[in-house]
Amino acid sequence: MYADLHIHTDFSDGIFSPNEILLKSQKANLKKISITDHDNLLGSIEANELLKTNDIDLEIISGIEFSCSENSEEFHIIGLFIDYNNQEINHLISVMQKKRMDSVLKIIEFLETQDINLSFEDIRSNAKGSIGRPHIAIDLINKGFAKNVNDAFEKFLSNKILGETREPRMSLIEAIDIINDSKGLAIWAHPNLTKKNFHYNLSSLKDIGLVGVEVSSPRYGLNREKVLLDACKYLDLLVSGGSDYHGIHQGIEISKKNGITQKEFESLEGYKNNL
Repeated sequence: MYADLHIHTDFSDGIFSPNEILLKSQKANLKKISITDHDNLLGSIEANELLKTNDIDLEIISGIEFSCSENSEEFHIIGLFIDYNNQEINHLISVMQKKRMDSVLKIIEFLETQDINLSFEDIRSNAKGSIGRPHIAIDLINKGFAKNVNDAFEKFLSNKILGETREPRMSLIEAIDIINDSKGLAIWAHPNLTKKNFHYNLSSLKDIGLVGVEVSSPRYGLNREKVLLDACKYLDLLVSGGSDYHGIHQGIEISKKNGITQKEFESLEGYKNNL
């Protein structure tokens, strides 16, 4: 593979720094990567700065990932090639960061009802960029309430347990519009093919400005990739892909196995250059 366009750092819910991500990507002989942290650009910006002073043959594609909710369904939309300096996207990021802090405070209040007392400042100290449930999980581990991150989520932080008291979501139209306004490409990340309305959702997303789908991912089998590829061809959508690497999921790595080909990347780049 040539490019991995879905990677997380410790500026959101990954465990590795931008510098460590660069070294892993270099070792994997990738040529392009995108750091797509949740609701912030800090990891991507730092990685770009590091490249200026390091001899690494790699290009960073600016990226971000937004979590969305529509009709009780969850969607993840990635923005690629976005403008770091775009005022609208930076304003939205500020709004989402405030909402993230509010949601953490609500989770702390909920956990207090379970006789678990955590400190917001302790949780905040675990986060470099976007704060969220993984940072609460770290505090639960540090204070002896959980053995590891998976244990913390299973006991205290799962969607089933918290319901709507979790990280904020935005509408699909809001996410896609802000990505398009910043001259980026809106990509549907790891779509759920088990939903009966998948094809309807994909067509609807294209109608509001989606330009591509994450076809290649270690989450998928070959049959799933074929279904997504066929859907992209039918609707004339671009092909993207990546590892969705966080550093904590067994079997998911930054490697030549995960990502897209040079031809697929050039199609994305060509579309961007014609905007």
